Amino acid sequence: MSLQTLKLSQIKTSDSNPRKGFDDKSLLELAQSIKTDGLLQNLVVCQPKGKKKTYSIICGERRFRALCLLKEQGELANDFEVPVEIRDALSAEEILRLATVENLQREDMHPMDEAVAIASLVHAGEGVDDISAKTGLSVGLIKRRMILIELCDQAQEATRAGDITLSQAEALSLGTHTQQQDILEGGISHMDADDIRGNIFDESVNVSHAIFPRERYTGTYTTDLFGADADTYFDDREQFMALQQEAITEKIQEYEEQGFSPVEVKEGYYWDRYKYRDAEDGEKGGVVIHIHPSGSIEFFEGMINRNLDKKVEDDLKKEQKPKAYYAKPAIEYIAMHKSAAVQAALLDNPRKAKEVAVIQLLGCGSPRYNVEVKSHGCTSYFDGEDMKSKSINAVSKAASEVLELLGEEDFDQFHWCDVFELYEDIKLLTDAQLDKVHLFLTTVSFGQCGVAVLDTDENSLFNLIAHDLDVDMNKVWYADEFFLSKHNKVQLCEIIEETHTRGLFGKPENWKKGEIVKSLADFFAESFEAQSPTHEQEMARGWMPKAFKFPAVDPDLKG
Repeated sequence: MSLQTLKLSQIKTSDSNPRKGFDDKSLLELAQSIKTDGLLQNLVVCQPKGKKKTYSIICGERRFRALCLLKEQGELANDFEVPVEIRDALSAEEILRLATVENLQREDMHPMDEAVAIASLVHAGEGVDDISAKTGLSVGLIKRRMILIELCDQAQEATRAGDITLSQAEALSLGTHTQQQDILEGGISHMDADDIRGNIFDESVNVSHAIFPRERYTGTYTTDLFGADADTYFDDREQFMALQQEAITEKIQEYEEQGFSPVEVKEGYYWDRYKYRDAEDGEKGGVVIHIHPSGSIEFFEGMINRNLDKKVEDDLKKEQKPKAYYAKPAIEYIAMHKSAAVQAALLDNPRKAKEVAVIQLLGCGSPRYNVEVKSHGCTSYFDGEDMKSKSINAVSKAASEVLELLGEEDFDQFHWCDVFELYEDIKLLTDAQLDKVHLFLTTVSFGQCGVAVLDTDENSLFNLIAHDLDVDMNKVWYADEFFLSKHNKVQLCEIIEETHTRGLFGKPENWKKGEIVKSLADFFAESFEAQSPTHEQEMARGWMPKAFKFPAVDPDLKG
């Protein structure tokens, strides 16, 4: 290692730099800073091998690009002397590690570049805690970036281009590459992270998932009119899974006979692809069979577990695995007693029980404790609408206050945050703040079930709760343009009669439907907001369709 100067023309960029994107505005600002104050930090370059005379950059490509920009502007000569630190005798892995750590420590990288960079460090043998210590990134953020490696090429490109948000990308990573591509091709702009997860998790068993001969299946199918495979599903999921398992056993035997080793079966929404490398020339490698909860199966041939390369595998064979002190029944017995003891302690500590409830409702941490609240559809149904009721505005305000208390901008982030960090933050809340968070999370999921039909059941939980709360829709809602536009002209004329607003229209029969809708909507809005309403406005404020009652009255049911 030595410190000296090189001509700008002697330095070149390196393909191994994990940062693939450079912001033009940022480079201009850096160039101006260098022009004013000079280069305050040297570059780190690699000693060229053989007869090569150019030095590849290990650390400092942004500074080099800014210098090149100044040269293009005529501010620097081609033989400008650049202070550099020359590293020699470095392996490709060491160069990549230095460049990766340097990039992660400096200006924010694109999340996909961070994901690739972190994966490269893991491949080089770095642990998550070590990466966190060297880069300053939290363990939770590192884990969230690593799952982006599970994205298909199309999804990674969309993430880089900003066509999908980070929360959408994280949700997409839970699906197979085929599912991700289907969701992207179907349009994702209208879907939030919850919609994407629901699409992935709730997928029916499509016949295309079967790896066994179709004639083995004896059950029935649900299919479209034309019987296309893309829209045909197995009705008997249990039989499908049994046949799928038989086929997997057969495939394992086939792979082993072909010389693949080991043949591993992975289950779950995604598997740790970053822990494997592709077999090189002369290597056979093993096979990873990935079974997705949807029933689909993917085969990855020529996979070599980085932890089971030849040297490590030989070392492992020399070690004898000690027999476990506790057998499984004993471990289960212990866990049951400890769980009951914790439950009893929580019953005596309401404050701690509420902290536990909030963390579980946020859906954070281990899936074993996941009783996550899913917001009712009404919370996002009116997004983008100009007119929102007092109720919707109240819920939106409460959501903003809760997010501010918890230091987040989006509820989706809680699916990936570190449970230890969240728990520490929750403990710092005052009793009043904790009550506010708990109240919001336990209410935001509640609403009418089955919103596609009117709830006319007076004994439904929704109507019973609304009745006990004495909910009066007249105080929070009025007929807006969207609602009125869903009525035909005859129905609109009936509303005019019921609200005694014929004076506004004279003969509404001679008006166009759109004109009636606009005029009525404006009148309802003025009536609702009036500080000193007129008699006609009072009549409008008191009007309410019976479908808005608890329980609803269905106008299609006579008598």
